[in-house]
Amino acid sequence: PGFVFPDDHDVVLEPGAGTLLVDDCVRANLDLAVKLGATIRGGEPVLDWSSNGTRVQIRTATSTYRARSLVITAGPWSQACLRGLGLPLQVVRKFVGWFPCPSEQLQEQQGCPTYFFEFPHATFYGFPSFDNKTVKVAEHSGGEVVADPLTVDRDCHPRDLDRLQGFLRSHLPSVQTEVARHSVCLYTMTPDQHFVIDRHPEWSNVAIAAGFSGHGFKFCPVVGEALADLVQTGSTSLPIQFLAINRPSLNQPSVNPPGTDLDENPL
Repeated sequence: PGFVFPDDHDVVLEPGAGTLLVDDCVRANLDLAVKLGATIRGGEPVLDWSSNGTRVQIRTATSTYRARSLVITAGPWSQACLRGLGLPLQVVRKFVGWFPCPSEQLQEQQGCPTYFFEFPHATFYGFPSFDNKTVKVAEHSGGEVVADPLTVDRDCHPRDLDRLQGFLRSHLPSVQTEVARHSVCLYTMTPDQHFVIDRHPEWSNVAIAAGFSGHGFKFCPVVGEALADLVQTGSTSLPIQFLAINRPSLNQPSVNPPGTDLDENPL
């Protein structure tokens, strides 16, 4: 209820699926890390790092740290932190909107699921209404290439809304198309849209996780386990071979390059 599906689409419902509340998840992980002895250093930009194969040094704006090993998960700053590797990472700007939804059908308490619509030239996703007022909806495909993550445009523009509003009118008709609020996030894309999880090709005591291509957050626990294995034992039993830094598909043309001009009406 509440959705309009194209006649030629197949629809899959996964009853066991759910939604991660990102702030709560991050807070829980940080709290657990602190309980296990970790020290969190927030608001401390990293300037550079180095390794001699047995020790690493990390220099920040305020301190210098030394350790046996290093894990680099720098998100949209991965390219800068791993400059010498020449990884084909591209950062794109992604607009996210919250739209008024008076219909009870799309409320979380009514059993509305997370949803993902895949069209030939575009993909859209959204969440049930948790506040019984708005739904969060965004386009997963496309995006404007960002040169500097620190200066990304976080304003709302008509071009951000056109395709989203068309999607809502066609497939979630009970949702109002006047945006109530918005945010802008960043995807770090790889050409094949798979992650990069591996040891640094030159420094075996440095592990890398990058290029999560807009769908990495839900994998945080297993990614963390793999990275811990790599820096502690040099390998992992987890099946991450297809995410290797030297895989051929990492140097292939992108299937759907960010910034590509898609049809004005992909629906």
